[in-house]
Amino acid sequence: MPVRRPVLPRRLAVATVFGLLLSTGAAGAAESPSPEASAAQGVTTEPTVTCQLPAGQGEKTGQQKITVRIGPAEVAPGGTVHVEVDLGPTPATSPMELDDAPFTAGIEFALSGGADGTVTVFGKQAPVDVPLAPERIQVPSYEGDFMMPPDARGPVKLTPTRTLTVTHVLDRDFETPCAVRSGADVIGTVDVKGEPRPAATLTAADRSVLPGAVVGLSGTRWTPGAAPRALLCGQDGTGCSPAKFARTALEVASDGRLSGTVTLAGQDMVPAGDHRLRIFDGAREASVPLRVRDGQPASDDPGPHPSRPADSFPDGTGGPGDPGGDDPTADPSSPPPGHTDRTPPPGHGSGGAQGRQHLAAYITPGPLAMTQSGDSVDFGALDLGQQSTATGALNTVTVSDGRGHNIGWSLTATLTNLTNGNGGTIPAGSVTWTPSCTAQTGSVGRPVAGTPGPLGAQASSLCTMGHHMRTPMTGGKFKADAALSLTLPGFVPPGEYSATLQLTLL
Repeated sequence: MPVRRPVLPRRLAVATVFGLLLSTGAAGAAESPSPEASAAQGVTTEPTVTCQLPAGQGEKTGQQKITVRIGPAEVAPGGTVHVEVDLGPTPATSPMELDDAPFTAGIEFALSGGADGTVTVFGKQAPVDVPLAPERIQVPSYEGDFMMPPDARGPVKLTPTRTLTVTHVLDRDFETPCAVRSGADVIGTVDVKGEPRPAATLTAADRSVLPGAVVGLSGTRWTPGAAPRALLCGQDGTGCSPAKFARTALEVASDGRLSGTVTLAGQDMVPAGDHRLRIFDGAREASVPLRVRDGQPASDDPGPHPSRPADSFPDGTGGPGDPGGDDPTADPSSPPPGHTDRTPPPGHGSGGAQGRQHLAAYITPGPLAMTQSGDSVDFGALDLGQQSTATGALNTVTVSDGRGHNIGWSLTATLTNLTNGNGGTIPAGSVTWTPSCTAQTGSVGRPVAGTPGPLGAQASSLCTMGHHMRTPMTGGKFKADAALSLTLPGFVPPGEYSATLQLTLL
């Protein structure tokens, strides 16, 4: 009698996932209270939101349940309002599993009635376990405060317009904003009465800066001993985020004077344009306009810059006294300053002339991206009772890093169980790999291959580029490969088995 053999698997599909490993869209919690919840439990609304996934992964739209508790019911103009927030699962999910991922969650409200504009409430950073898609992400409830505008009077209604989750992974912040599209209801009303509190003042040392700039701040009438928080918002005060800053060093003295600096993040996080820099210390708030110019942060290199004309370099060439400049009194036969060879150049005669042209280039940063040489791996066929192991090779993955930073990157993979569609399953851990990765010629940085071992739902490292403190950047092209091995866990039903290997670059 012939021996029937299982076909294992004809295709191990490789689903490439670009960008961030996390897309929560907003802070969430266990299921929010029902719409029939009492006032003490908060007010619930369930609008339709659109979440922008990080690192170019696109967007997702769906409903999200939002429950908010606000107090006190009455404050003075400029008074502090406390907000507690519970969010249900967002439309966004995560392409990989994470333990204790640092999250900062926030929510934006539109004011109506006795005030207009928007206010934003952010909670404290908290660790969150992130499950693998399609399971929904649950983030603990959070709370925070905002300052009622000093010009507010009478009943002020609050309606949610936007949520935001900032996830800190590999020394980088990744944002997932979720904008309310429709269906949002008023979630609370605060009655504003009494005399306004004296407004805090805020002054920025520079109102026009490049990404990565350090901005000095000062002010008066802040809360003594408070820990101010910085947010960068759109020009109209919406879309605020703490992730636009690489560092915040602010303090308030005992006399209420604020001082210190904020350091903007790089241009990959801070777009050029007009913004508002908002400072909130838990009770007092003020803001100043801040224009972010397009370009790289300033450096100590005095060489050509795209915003400076080619005839105005600080090395003395091209200036008013330079023979190649536009000075009509300049002697075209005069050598540049410091030059002692007075021999005329070849072809120079009594009626000759000289000219000089300065060349400059501006190198713009590129993306962090990946490509793969194929999308399937075939382990071939195995005969039950005769063969229990098969080998294969991962399609080569090429990582391109043109960002011009030294923050590094990480390429990981998860694998689903192998199934045959008829109930047969081979655990994902039956597939093991031995990664390898190399830098192509001209690249900067030395990648590190992941540890050999089994694959599964927990992310396994294929290749990693770490921080390199001795160089200002890493970048170029890097190839990642892996030898694969499939071992049968025992007797399995015959059939054609397949699984999905998902790669994530961040």
